[in-house]
Amino acid sequence: MPSPYEILEVHSRASDAVIRAAYRCLVQRCHPDRNPGDPAAAERMSLINRAYALLADPRTRARFDQKAGIARIEKRDPARTLAPARPLSGTESAPMRPFVFRKFA
Repeated sequence: MPSPYEILEVHSRASDAVIRAAYRCLVQRCHPDRNPGDPAAAERMSLINRAYALLADPRTRARFDQKAGIARIEKRDPARTLAPARPLSGTESAPMRPFVFRKFA
């Protein structure tokens, strides 16, 4: 069974806003009303809803991460200066999430 992070197609260190945006995008794409001829759409929607319910609540997400052995992001001291981002090696580009730039009709 895939993890809730895999179901919502986000990284395990994703912020709450990213998780919410990914959930909304998947709901619009996988909702049974939008896929009337697909009998598996209701099951996919059920998985998406369960994954979001687990990850949306900070306490249940922390318990899941602890059981799965996922380390949380350590917060930096605000007094420290942040190092600039390192450029990607070569000509590779960073993968782009489809929900960020998706246009809705």
